[in-house]
Amino acid sequence: MEGVHNTRRRAFTLVELLVVIAIIGVLVALLLPAVQAARDAARRMACQNNLKQLAIALHNHHDVKNTFPPGGVNTGANGTRCYTTWSIEALPYMEFQNLYQQYRQDRFNEDPLNAPVFQARVPTHECPSDPLKGQLERPATGPHQNQEFRHGTYRAVSGRANMAVGHGAWDTFEPHLWPGGVMDRTFRGVLHGTGLPYNGVQFNPGNAGNGQSVATMGGPERINNITDGTSNTLMLGELTFVDKKPFAGSNRATFWAYTYASYNQSSITAESRHLNNRYGQPTPTPLPNGTGCAGTPGLYGDQLCKRAFGSTHPGGINFVHADGSLRFVSLNVDMNLLQAMATIEGGESGVLP
Repeated sequence: MEGVHNTRRRAFTLVELLVVIAIIGVLVALLLPAVQAARDAARRMACQNNLKQLAIALHNHHDVKNTFPPGGVNTGANGTRCYTTWSIEALPYMEFQNLYQQYRQDRFNEDPLNAPVFQARVPTHECPSDPLKGQLERPATGPHQNQEFRHGTYRAVSGRANMAVGHGAWDTFEPHLWPGGVMDRTFRGVLHGTGLPYNGVQFNPGNAGNGQSVATMGGPERINNITDGTSNTLMLGELTFVDKKPFAGSNRATFWAYTYASYNQSSITAESRHLNNRYGQPTPTPLPNGTGCAGTPGLYGDQLCKRAFGSTHPGGINFVHADGSLRFVSLNVDMNLLQAMATIEGGESGVLP
């Protein structure tokens, strides 16, 4: 009929539809890396913000008590019960006063009465990219009294590991493992294990196997003791699992409020396996003092891996210096330099690139 127009619209052909889908797929493929990179950057910034808050809390602690907190209060040889730790002592200086008041200073760290604290989630102690964040687990070793502790991310730099024995560290009392049976004080870090009464809680310092008193570990450190320079000395770092599920060996990861030994403290060694490698995880190439972290034939060859630092951030690990400044440290860092920066008065000096 004249004047009537055909208004039917032409539909997409199958070929056109496939072309559109392909274009969308290409665009998504191009955008995904950018989105993932943005997410990684946001998580890294959140992680750095946590470390910054912890550093400020530790400095506020120093302003009030004229010392940094102890890395962990030891009462005797490795394996004996401990008291408080640096991460708990930081709580009242970052708006967790109520939680801190629940902690029984007159009880051992592992006492069930302290469970409301060591099982609490403290967001400042969790990196957003940590796959174990929020999880409760029983630590692999130590006087945990069969209690579950809450996982965390951040570890105190307790000092430099003694490679003469492949084990000696400043987070626990084991002088018999050091040359001459004496822990070298120039190896200690800002937040090392201590062996003196703290917070008014008295105890009789116990002995190691060679009869040496745990009191030789000394007490908490002051800023004036950091003669290597606060900007040249590491204070905190992070350890997250660098692999995905299943988390084999997660019971040796970080537990934010567990004082014992190397569960929230780490001493640094010059070996490259110390970064982004964890206890129970092998490395493909043999390294000095062992072949990775899966258990080695050498004396204490895998002990250093309990004290690793690592992250899921692409390319590096967050550290904070004793002056409170932050640094994203490359996995390709000079390990001799990093080891030197773990001590407070070793006489070394260096600046991370």
